Amino acid sequence: MVFNKAPQTPGIDLRQDRPPCTGDSTSTSGVSERSDVRRTAVQRRSINPRIESGESEGVAATHAYVRRYWIPIIGPGAVADLLRLTAAAQSGRSLPEPIHLPSLLRAGLARRESDTVIVPTTVRPLDSALIRRLPPSLRRSHPSRVPA
Repeated sequence: MVFNKAPQTPGIDLRQDRPPCTGDSTSTSGVSERSDVRRTAVQRRSINPRIESGESEGVAATHAYVRRYWIPIIGPGAVADLLRLTAAAQSGRSLPEPIHLPSLLRAGLARRESDTVIVPTTVRPLDSALIRRLPPSLRRSHPSRVPA
């Protein structure tokens, strides 16, 4: 049995179809002249991450423990943002406000002081309430003592 495809105009790639756009983008105030930027796009403000002074108990943010056990709790995007914040703080760079910053603030992995985000040098281990939220296989493999 042969199925006929709907007739298609030669030379038109349907993946490139876009709704018609009327008006001149240069007449709209605040709109970039680049055609690939949406008019509703808002640039994230820049923040200055800083390393927390003092020594705290836990593992380094780059340790495999953070990726293995914190990702199921706060998500991969939040852990990636934590790593970016830590790297930027260590190098003294500013960066756009991370999308997952509220998750980091709620989890206590960062804190905010105006335009500065303070990240610890070490990430605290999961407490018993957070360990109970892990999937069973990770709950069984979670170390009783935090690795150094």
